[in-house]
Amino acid sequence: MKKYLLFTAIAGVFSITACTLPRMALESSFQQEAEELPIEGRKFYKPNGKFSIGSYQVADVKRGWRNSSRSSLFIYENVEASQRYQLSVQDSAGQKWYIYAAADLQKKSLNVDGWKFKLAPNLEYYASYFTSPESHAWRFITADPGHPMDREDFMGQLSNGETTFTVKPVYNFEGSNLPVSEIIGYEFLLENEAQAAVQVLNGAKVWMKPELTPDTRMVLASAMASLLLYEKLNETVENGELN
Repeated sequence: MKKYLLFTAIAGVFSITACTLPRMALESSFQQEAEELPIEGRKFYKPNGKFSIGSYQVADVKRGWRNSSRSSLFIYENVEASQRYQLSVQDSAGQKWYIYAAADLQKKSLNVDGWKFKLAPNLEYYASYFTSPESHAWRFITADPGHPMDREDFMGQLSNGETTFTVKPVYNFEGSNLPVSEIIGYEFLLENEAQAAVQVLNGAKVWMKPELTPDTRMVLASAMASLLLYEKLNETVENGELN
């Protein structure tokens, strides 16, 4: 309901119809270089089931992990989360990866391959995991303060231990300097340059640099597909006293 009301308000501001949803603001050089990957089959409200991102097919969406061994998914035991789901992403060559994700992790601290985080009670946490045959295990983590005024406190990383993409939230629509209250999308940066971006609010859009290697494109497509199924909790995380 909150997202529907936000969409209605934005529609009034931009005088739009359902066919002309505003897109999120992109850095100018990235916008000139990137290609937009068309998204087909994704539901606007509470997305689930199969959809495509360009040549990538998203399927096998299940809310809640079906495999109980995934309780040690993030290199710690007994994950407790308000939201858990899994999905698969398959490229045009038939290569399929499985992604496991969780949000609002109920732990006092989080240790992921040497990344140590203390979980503050005012942040919403999201994490996902998948494996590439070429570049091995990737872990994707964000910590969201929940308000554009606190965007400097947002933390996001997609990493396999050798390559790390910084993930930043976008709160502005194209042509507007006024941020909205929810995250519109995310940028994936490598050495401070955007490589890909995904819009998750008011319709889904994905952009990616065309010169990226097939493996890198698959990594980014998998991370962005997981975000397109992530339902923001919009509530306080109750983790108790920090370690």
